[in-house]
Amino acid sequence: MEPRRVTVSLGKEDALDKINTEIAEKLIKFVFLEYCDLHGLQRGRVISSGRFIQDATKGFMMSGMPLFRLPTGGVPPMKHLPLSVEFNDLRFIPDLGTFKSVPWRKNIASVIVDPCNMDGNRVSYSSREVARNQVERLEKYGLQIFSSLEYEFAALRAKTLEPIHNDTSGHLIKQFFKDWDYLEELHDGLENMGLEVEQIDSEGECAVYEFPMKPSDGLQAGDNGFWLKKTIRELSQRRGYLASFSSKPFLKLSGLSGHFNHSLKDMSGKMLFHDDNEFGKMSKTMRHWLAGLIRHAPAMAIFGCPTASCQRRFTHFDRATPLYPNWGIDNRTCSFRVKNHAPENTYIENRIFAAGCNPYLALAVNIAAGLDGIINELRLPEMVEGDGLAAENVPPGAHRFSGKLVDAVEALEKDDVLCDALGEDFTRTYLNAKIHECKKEKQAITSGDSAFYDREYLHHL
Repeated sequence: MEPRRVTVSLGKEDALDKINTEIAEKLIKFVFLEYCDLHGLQRGRVISSGRFIQDATKGFMMSGMPLFRLPTGGVPPMKHLPLSVEFNDLRFIPDLGTFKSVPWRKNIASVIVDPCNMDGNRVSYSSREVARNQVERLEKYGLQIFSSLEYEFAALRAKTLEPIHNDTSGHLIKQFFKDWDYLEELHDGLENMGLEVEQIDSEGECAVYEFPMKPSDGLQAGDNGFWLKKTIRELSQRRGYLASFSSKPFLKLSGLSGHFNHSLKDMSGKMLFHDDNEFGKMSKTMRHWLAGLIRHAPAMAIFGCPTASCQRRFTHFDRATPLYPNWGIDNRTCSFRVKNHAPENTYIENRIFAAGCNPYLALAVNIAAGLDGIINELRLPEMVEGDGLAAENVPPGAHRFSGKLVDAVEALEKDDVLCDALGEDFTRTYLNAKIHECKKEKQAITSGDSAFYDREYLHHL
């Protein structure tokens, strides 16, 4: 895949003038330069606002190594990768359209920066660039994705890692009032960051909550997921809480999901998934797209459930966790839940994805899989009626998610379509990191290290 040159658009000067005015009016002293690593974590640097205005168009030199860091630190061996950046700098160029003053931090703003080579080409192994490439690839077919992630998180006390309350009643109004000041602060923080919150959900067990956002076009949905995790983590930290997006923080409790809801539009904005004259009111476009998602679901699992902790959802599951690549209409026991309530509200909920997923990679891999279904007009398998987890509803020879990270890695290695779509540099980089995690998991199990999952993931994701 050819590298993309970052150019200074005609509007960039105007954007900088607007940012300069905001910095002056809000007395902003510091700007956080933030980017998303392979694991979906926010990394970066803090600079003065004056230096930001001075150097924003040419970018900022930082080590590229944190792009690959594991959640707990350290970098996987990278001998066979196309570029080792462990001792090299990259040029991080701000996307000025993402500049935001941080409402809960006095005199502070944040901006998303794209990692680039010295000549200004965005690096192909950045998760945001992978998502951007897939969005642009989809647009070449005259299609736009309209999507949003539903991230659940567990609110824990930072010192003890215990839930802030132990009420397991779930979905009762009384549960909200246990934590209402906290929930209201999160809601207002998200709204003030420009995210449109649709509702606040209590997910049933021990202070697990969710703030579903309104869907957005293209890359904006990935950015929204990035900002949501940042906002919830930082506001929780100020209260002495740890907001954990680790997908299975407690073995005996339900996992934390990150369902990916999406539909397609044409370039004029017309929604394309609804057709009153077809079965299930599902258009031909929707059926092919869904067939692509199902075809590539085994390989998709390494992005939807990217850690050993995430994979535990499949082996210590509850009824909200799918086990097979199947689909059904308004069926929560399936991997892909079709919602067909109205012409403008017909979409797919990908229920494979867990809270630990990287928002940009979730966007990218759903596009890559769905687009393959459209390009090759893949046939949609039969719909599941009834319990999608029950053996009698599973076709002979159907793939089952094993709950083992090593199996998810192998599934991606075998999926040439997804690997080609996401790009060789990125795929090799990502697989390298996951193979390293598999080795660490095996070492922990062999040594009887029962705290491995919590130490590696609970504090960080």
